[in-house]
Amino acid sequence: MKKLIALLLALVMVFALCACGQQAAPAPAAEKPAEAPAAEAPAAEAPAAEEAAEGKVFNIYAWNEEFKGFFEKYYTVPEGVTVNWIITPSDNGAYQQKLDQALLSQADAAADDKVDMFLAESDYIQKYAESDFTQDITKLGVTDFSNAYKYTVQAASDENGVVKGVSFQCCPSALIYRRSIAKDVLGTDDPAEVQAKLDSWEKFEAVAADAKAKGYYMTASFAETYRPFSNNCSMPWVNENNELQFDPMILAWIAQTEKFVENGYTLADSGIWDQPKNDQMFADGKTMCFFGPAWYFNFCMGNAQDPEKGCSGDWAICEGPAAPTS
Repeated sequence: MKKLIALLLALVMVFALCACGQQAAPAPAAEKPAEAPAAEAPAAEAPAAEEAAEGKVFNIYAWNEEFKGFFEKYYTVPEGVTVNWIITPSDNGAYQQKLDQALLSQADAAADDKVDMFLAESDYIQKYAESDFTQDITKLGVTDFSNAYKYTVQAASDENGVVKGVSFQCCPSALIYRRSIAKDVLGTDDPAEVQAKLDSWEKFEAVAADAKAKGYYMTASFAETYRPFSNNCSMPWVNENNELQFDPMILAWIAQTEKFVENGYTLADSGIWDQPKNDQMFADGKTMCFFGPAWYFNFCMGNAQDPEKGCSGDWAICEGPAAPTS
């Protein structure tokens, strides 16, 4: 039986890539970026020798089981094929290290041990899109990207515009704020009214000063606002002369971060995933604003929803000073 799944699937800016050199049956184009497309089975069974060469185990690498849930809900595995999930948490780069080791061993691996599909996030998707371990999905039958968000197609393409991945889900991002703190600082917790008071970076910084005066932090990490700035950049990091360059949005973020750290508007020693920031999500936290997509609240703000120490129900969202994406 031929190995079947030829699509590159993604969560938000998370992409799955097919292993280079693996034969795959044609698959239909994704109709919507938020849906998990299903691959088609081949019209006829492959010859026995080809079947043996390709193996009967389909290996998918991921860092958690979220995509697995979508896969098992929307895709029926053909008889004779076993799907093997190799799941390694992303902590300290463990997932990339595991994946890279497997890809580097790809040529000598047994048919049933080869990487057939893997997920990758936007932070490092380009490393794989530019590599020989991924293939042109248009040659696998995925050719219609009219219903896909353009940035997801670009993110999974190499420098020649060859598309190596597609998105199966895109989550809108927003400013997630603590209602009780907003009411104390702004006099309202209504999303429309909060948005009106935070719809520019100038207003955001002014409110940060007001929050500090009342004993609150505006954000819980020096890196908290990086995405809203960086995702609105218009320049690449390296110009045509192979020189490093900084987009005005990056320079604006650096200036804001310096101000927030110096004035105590944010936690100066907390990274985006560090425990001090996570602790601010508990009921006794003093932070008003967090930035993130829909999955961030569901999967990363568990402290906010802790039945004993959390503050479930004390949260709302608005667009904020910029339109962040994830």
